[in-house]
Amino acid sequence: MKTIIPFLIIIMAGLLVSPMPIEETKEDYYEITVLQINAKWNEKNAVDINKLKNCNIEWAYLEDQSSNIQEKFQKIPFIVLKKNGEPLRYWEGNILFEPTVTVEEIQTHINEH
Repeated sequence: MKTIIPFLIIIMAGLLVSPMPIEETKEDYYEITVLQINAKWNEKNAVDINKLKNCNIEWAYLEDQSSNIQEKFQKIPFIVLKKNGEPLRYWEGNILFEPTVTVEEIQTHINEH
């Protein structure tokens, strides 16, 4: 049961979070998407996912989400790796709201898929 709850949160986040719009063209589309959810006050601890290659990049601010969504995220930044909309892997920030993953580690997972 404990392992189901985080995946339900990921699925809800992927469906309910409204990422910041980015310009995409057909040749920019990839099966892999990386979504980072963070708070505006915690931007200094964001992972620079703009450096990632061969994936779509989405950002969302926790403050821009409904209170129901905000309550689900206790640890930020929250980063989820999705393939065709299905969550593959996620990382949560630590108790100091610092990332627990590097951009290089995320890129390794992207390259595996």
